[in-house]
Amino acid sequence: MKKKGIIKQSYYALEKGITEAYDMGYDLSDLFKKKRNNSEGSDESNLSRFLRELQEIYGVSTILMDSNNKTYSLFQNNSMFDRRMKDYIYKDMANNKNLKILEKNNLYTIAINDKNSGIPKIDSGTSDKGPSEYYESEGPGTSNDSKRRSTIPLIKRDADIECFGFLSDNETAFFLTIPVGSIKESIDLFNKVLIFVSLVIILIGSVAIYIISNNLTKPLLQLSEISKKMSRLEFENKYDGNSEDEIGILGNSMNELSLKLEKAIKELKNANIQLKADLEKKEQLDLMRQEFVANVSHELKTPIALIQGYTEGLETDGIVDSKEKRDYYLSVIKDETEKMNTMVHQLLDLSALERGLSELDISRINLNEIVSGVGQSFGLKIKDQNIKLDTDIPNDIYVWADGYKAEEVIKNYLSNAINHVDDNKIIKFYTTKINENYVRLNVFNSGIQLPDAEMIKVWEKFYKVDKARTRSYGGTGLGLSIVKAVAEQHKTTCGCENKEIDGHGGMVFYFDFPIR
Repeated sequence: MKKKGIIKQSYYALEKGITEAYDMGYDLSDLFKKKRNNSEGSDESNLSRFLRELQEIYGVSTILMDSNNKTYSLFQNNSMFDRRMKDYIYKDMANNKNLKILEKNNLYTIAINDKNSGIPKIDSGTSDKGPSEYYESEGPGTSNDSKRRSTIPLIKRDADIECFGFLSDNETAFFLTIPVGSIKESIDLFNKVLIFVSLVIILIGSVAIYIISNNLTKPLLQLSEISKKMSRLEFENKYDGNSEDEIGILGNSMNELSLKLEKAIKELKNANIQLKADLEKKEQLDLMRQEFVANVSHELKTPIALIQGYTEGLETDGIVDSKEKRDYYLSVIKDETEKMNTMVHQLLDLSALERGLSELDISRINLNEIVSGVGQSFGLKIKDQNIKLDTDIPNDIYVWADGYKAEEVIKNYLSNAINHVDDNKIIKFYTTKINENYVRLNVFNSGIQLPDAEMIKVWEKFYKVDKARTRSYGGTGLGLSIVKAVAEQHKTTCGCENKEIDGHGGMVFYFDFPIR
């Protein structure tokens, strides 16, 4: 952009000078004639001096052509520029693909020529022959003034900015050119120097900052960071300086303070945690006791009320007037008594398991035999309800467990399956091998499937999914709690999941027995 501005200014100066000369009656031949001075020798004309200064100071080379196609320049051998100007003027070469137009109007065109071979070398031995088609004005001094000639640059660049067209008289053609390469070289050199100087400054500055920060600011920053962490009750970081100045004394004091605070807060936290645990345990025990009393009272209330009611009915004259009715009343009293007796025994067993008062008698038992025995004990109930009991357990599976408690687990699972089986009446025992150390006993019953939240609650004491239905079959809500306690005592796993077997949806309750 700077060189474009120079070449535009050169055009306007050239236009102004030549227009004024034409107005005074001069032509190009007159303007290039030398002035004569007897005392100082020859002198160049104002126009040739102007053109020479343009070339020497700004690198602008100029060729002019009058209406007779005669060209004028500072070079004797100007055939290349002469030919290019005539191509631009007469052959409309401004549309050449090597040109990049920067600005164009009716008087001139400014473009970048990327394929410029440069100005031919000046022949310093050629004498001044006056205005001609190949003319070079020597300026002050003789024709052997090589000092001035050496200041005229030899232009040979890869790209030039060129300006060509006609002056305002529409007869005088002009051609101005200025190399672009010198700008690129200057910019490249400046960038290299700037990068080098910047890298040196950054390197020196980085070293200086590192030294200053280590010697002066690092201890202060470390102490500041330690104090921030101490305010957040973080005492892991310690000041590691070994100086004996004020900063070192402050750092040692902060280390001692940090140790004492950490110890005090640790003791306080431990005491607080223990107190919180004791309070939670007490609250949990109180809640469990309240829930236990409420659940037991609720479970005993119904059978006691039934027993009381039917007993009073037996004692009242006129209510039980036949043997059949009396036998019915007695059977209800007996059933309710058995339910209370079962619940009491289950409560005692569960309490013993949870308090660790029940000892294990581990032995190697055949899983198929114990499942078959439990199935036979429920045979009458299974037959009365038309339940299809399928047992798929290999005869050679032996597990290590307490035989009595293992039987209790299977009884509770089978009882639960019988109580919740649907109209499809399908119950199935089968095993799956967990790994080399455990085998899983599964008890499936067709029926309703439970959401995840309900699956967690079924292991709680006295929890009943359907209380109305539970009342009909006399469930206590303790069976699965006993299974969970037995699993914890055996250090094994129990659980349940929704399952579909043979196209029937239902629930599977499982218990993992160790085989080694």
